[in-house]
Amino acid sequence: MEKKRSLLHTQKKKSKKCLDPCPVCDKELYFDEHYSKRAGLLDENEEVVGWMCPFCKSEFDFSNRVTYIMPMDNSRGIA
Repeated sequence: MEKKRSLLHTQKKKSKKCLDPCPVCDKELYFDEHYSKRAGLLDENEEVVGWMCPFCKSEFDFSNRVTYIMPMDNSRGIA
């Protein structure tokens, strides 16, 4: 019987089960049974139009569809 290779660099890390993960960065957005860590987005009439993840700064509508993904920091060192 052949041994299966372990490709550790391609396997996703097992993380603890999140109650309310961000769809982009998978960080926990659950705070408690009444509140969330999600930040509300307001339009010019001060009406809520969506929410933002406080960790990755990605923006979503009420159906959890991504409306804006914050680009990663592209900091580069001096060569």
